[in-house]
Amino acid sequence: MLEPQAECWISISHTSGCGMLAVAAVPVGVDVEQVRNVRVRDLAPTVLTPSEARWLDDSLAGDALRRAFLRCWTRKEAVLKAVGVGVTVPLNLVETYPAIAGTVTVAAGAPGTPDTWSVTDLPVPAAWTASVALPAGTGGSVRLRPHVGN
Repeated sequence: MLEPQAECWISISHTSGCGMLAVAAVPVGVDVEQVRNVRVRDLAPTVLTPSEARWLDDSLAGDALRRAFLRCWTRKEAVLKAVGVGVTVPLNLVETYPAIAGTVTVAAGAPGTPDTWSVTDLPVPAAWTASVALPAGTGGSVRLRPHVGN
């Protein structure tokens, strides 16, 4: 049996009302979360780095706090999916710089993977937040293609 010669990487994520598929010629990770009531204060010690927790505590409340927390979450999960380990490492060791919108560089290398990742917030409707991670310096653009199912 012949195997395809084209190498590609995929990552899949879904949440209530939204799904994403990322396909790339390099390792890729994608995560999407529905903006919902999250127990940020309860989850912060195990999910956020100390600087992320300080920024969220000092700057935000209510829906803005939940959105910022989920931005951290989707960035972390996208990187860890791209690395190939998923949420199996302590999330509070992965710094995602939530005060910076758009694209950030995140260090989350594992043996045999890139040391740094370029993580981009994806422009999705307000009901969700999403991020995609690619190895830093690989360039390329991210295109979103909406799909409306029946």
